[in-house]
Amino acid sequence: MDDDGSRDDPLLSGVSSPITAYRPDVSALTSAPTRVVVAVGVESQGLLTGRTSVAVADALGQEVAVFPGDHGGFLGGEFGQRGEPDAFAARLREILDRQ
Repeated sequence: MDDDGSRDDPLLSGVSSPITAYRPDVSALTSAPTRVVVAVGVESQGLLTGRTSVAVADALGQEVAVFPGDHGGFLGGEFGQRGEPDAFAARLREILDRQ
């Protein structure tokens, strides 16, 4: 009812197509000399952001690292989204300390 016919919304305009069409180079990631960790926010697991993280982790043959909050779980409200920055930081330390 409120649709004015414009399609300038980022989710409807196609402006996010390069993001959703992107395919990571699995060979480059698996052969990288550094450890690659794919993470997902616990509240984002069923969303597009979460599903893509799971798909990349599967392609790399690993489990996703689950963090508190959604895909902005590190935010403290300064940009309008409120995550769990302290819990996020603790989980990040835990992940980075793994060998």
